[in-house]
Amino acid sequence: MGGLITAPLSMASACLGSCAATCACSACKSCVNGLSKVSRGAYMFLFLVSIFLSWIMRDYAQPLMKKIPWIDTMGIRPSDEWFGKQAVYRISMGNFLFFALFSCLLAGVKYKGEARAKLHTGGWFMKIMAWIVFQVVPFFLPNESMEVYSMFARFGSGLFLIMQMMILLDFAHAWNDSWVNKEHYGWVAGLLALTSASYGLCVAGVVVMYKFFDPEGETCKTNVTLITVTLLMFVAFSVISLLPQVEHGSLFPSAVIALYTVFLCFSALGSQPEDYHCNGMGHKMDSTKLWIGMVFTLCSVAYSAFSAGSASASFSLTDNAYSTSSTPLVSAPGTKSMSRRDSEDEETGSTGDHAEFEEVDYSYSFFHLVFALACMYVAMLMTGWGSPAAHQGKDTIDVGWTSYWVKIVSQWVMGGLYTWTLVAPVLLKDREFF
Repeated sequence: MGGLITAPLSMASACLGSCAATCACSACKSCVNGLSKVSRGAYMFLFLVSIFLSWIMRDYAQPLMKKIPWIDTMGIRPSDEWFGKQAVYRISMGNFLFFALFSCLLAGVKYKGEARAKLHTGGWFMKIMAWIVFQVVPFFLPNESMEVYSMFARFGSGLFLIMQMMILLDFAHAWNDSWVNKEHYGWVAGLLALTSASYGLCVAGVVVMYKFFDPEGETCKTNVTLITVTLLMFVAFSVISLLPQVEHGSLFPSAVIALYTVFLCFSALGSQPEDYHCNGMGHKMDSTKLWIGMVFTLCSVAYSAFSAGSASASFSLTDNAYSTSSTPLVSAPGTKSMSRRDSEDEETGSTGDHAEFEEVDYSYSFFHLVFALACMYVAMLMTGWGSPAAHQGKDTIDVGWTSYWVKIVSQWVMGGLYTWTLVAPVLLKDREFF
């Protein structure tokens, strides 16, 4: 977390240094861009703090309260509803409302100079105060409201998983295209190495699953079926991507998606109750699953946040949704590029105010929407998707049959989405997909 604190400060310092060293117009532009990056880091930090608070309130806060003698003396011991799963829901609800409010307030913001854009990048003292209020208020709401929120959070978490899948698809294709377009042997060799490593991990993952989730002497037909389906899925991805009819197919995106489907299957089988006879890992992965689940969630949300611009384009229905650049490399006759206008402004002494009309780097509203849904998703992870039968012991996460089936269905949806991206251009030749 220390890096998350120092990174925004270092970026702010760089922005101030740029202001002192450059002309007014370019300084203004760099400051706006710097503030946008610092803001993303700050929102990420608040999200991390909320996860840490949820974990503490669920597993450690109530036992700690019992060890503080003056709380009973003063008669201020909090209600039991302030701890455990209820605490997770209340913190999640507060953060969801915080980010959802900003998502609504920033809807439709297109230019960095708009007054509403400053809501995203500035006013941090007031925003932190508001965030604290949003953390506290849900603890005074009745339990019935948390039951309603938990049902709503299941739906929101499903949306987050779908968004995460689409962003992963976009990431895999973008990475592949970026390295291939460099047209250098070293980059292509690196891509082949990563592809081979991904497939190697897939095979290793399948072998490990057969060993631990189909123990000797046990009849685990369901587990064997799911593992076999996973194996067939990533083989099918590879075969389809290599077909000559599939012009946009590539092995590297297939390897990335295959690795993700193997991870989902492994995570699903690991979410089976500890005492289930087909869960060969049983008590071996409590703490490990906590950290793997948290790290993976944070990494996926972090990518969603810091690439929100490209991710929001993936959900756009406009014609330029897949445009790689809003500024042409060569200006058309009779027009002036931004850099040329900046040079002329420097010569004439005009500041230009170009930054006022510069388009935002990413959708601010979508950025906050991702975080709002992620808050729901984290709550579901920490409560076993709200299932009363799910046992979420200390330092465990995402355990129970509900979690198990959510991940299995997510794997199937992911496989369907990726297969569709491969075959859709072949089946619907009159449509443009890229």
